[in-house]
Amino acid sequence: MRTNILGNKTLRLDIYLYYIRIFKSRSIATKFVSNNRLRISGQLTQKPHKMISIGDVLTITINDNIKVLKVLNIPNRRGPYSESLNFYQDITPIESAPKKESHKLDVKFVERVGRPTKRERRQTDRLMGRD
Repeated sequence: MRTNILGNKTLRLDIYLYYIRIFKSRSIATKFVSNNRLRISGQLTQKPHKMISIGDVLTITINDNIKVLKVLNIPNRRGPYSESLNFYQDITPIESAPKKESHKLDVKFVERVGRPTKRERRQTDRLMGRD
């Protein structure tokens, strides 16, 4: 954590995301930021070394879900999850993105495994034209 000339606390973006437990490791956070999936106060960033300060708004897209986080404070360490909730506010809109309907096929699979019963064999024979 650094303090700039104006007295504001700042911290690297990747470290901040790691400290507030958005990502499991700092290297994953670094790769995520490098792949153009994060905005700081509306500005797209590719630099994990970008310094953030209190009041910045982070927009994160993870698995087609959009999260909007406001930085409330700068953490000194990576603590427990309950402690990390004090460092950001989730201001994600309730309906941020329409949910995509999954295209599931209506295929019914056999519920049991093993050899077919005599009834199932007869049905297969009828289907194949082997009466």
